[in-house]
Amino acid sequence: MGKPATEVAKLLGRNAQTVQGWVQQFNEKGPEGVRPHFPGNPSRRLLSDEELAQLKVAIQQSPRQVGFPRGRWTGKLVMAFVKQRFGQTIAYRTAIGYLHRLNFVRKRPRKRLKKADPNQQKAFAAALQQLERSRCARSVTVYLDQGQIWMDVLLRLMWCLKGKPAEVDSCSPGKKKLRFYVAVVRPLGGVITLQVDWFNQENTARFLEKVRSKLERYRIDLVWDSAPWNRGAIVREALARDRIHSQRLPAYSPEMNAAEPWIKWVKEVLSENTCWWELKALVRAFNGFVASMSRRAQQILRRCVPQTMGSCWQ
Repeated sequence: MGKPATEVAKLLGRNAQTVQGWVQQFNEKGPEGVRPHFPGNPSRRLLSDEELAQLKVAIQQSPRQVGFPRGRWTGKLVMAFVKQRFGQTIAYRTAIGYLHRLNFVRKRPRKRLKKADPNQQKAFAAALQQLERSRCARSVTVYLDQGQIWMDVLLRLMWCLKGKPAEVDSCSPGKKKLRFYVAVVRPLGGVITLQVDWFNQENTARFLEKVRSKLERYRIDLVWDSAPWNRGAIVREALARDRIHSQRLPAYSPEMNAAEPWIKWVKEVLSENTCWWELKALVRAFNGFVASMSRRAQQILRRCVPQTMGSCWQ
């Protein structure tokens, strides 16, 4: 003799109406009536090898290129693509499973500047490598760039307890920021900086003078871009006065400047998930980080490496 639905419901932790529905389905269709059917159930046909190959090709493109007005692929977008292209309904977890099966992983992308000329980059790299090979004992290559650090928080991934919101306090400081010039000196592993209110020819000339004063007895080959404040009569006079040999980077080639990784480094330390309530406090922290560079020559040489054409110089 079976048990009543109310008693079975208590044993299973369900309500009696649900149990009565199961009984009705069983009476009408037998065991098949109570078998769960979820989207993506293994009992359904999986995508064929050919369909998986099509999915892999599609995900390597922007969603917009295959007809979806989005900028990045998500599990839900994979579900929509499979439904539209192959007429199959799959679950979210199945969509994520396909991504892993096709050897996709999540990475934070970096910009690939399409206006860059690979031939110019390759020629510049070859010329710079030749310069490095023929370097005399008292010569250095100085990579110069400009950076800025906002007082407001630079949001990045963080660890937090499950069920708790990921939040970082902000005092909404607006557009207040610290501007600076930076020079990375290879192969000495040195860093030179100058804080400024604005980037202009006058301040660039001041920084070139500071670089020369720090490297008084060295031949200096200067690698930098053609930003407006790095060009003009004032800058040309400063280069001549300070006996600095200018090597202009190809256009749209920031990855070839060893100062770029240093700017990223200082932002990681000072800005990630941190809001500065006073500009003076940010300046003090920046000065402390710069002062620590005198003990980190090898770390600078490891981290601040110019890259081009998929290779780097050590």
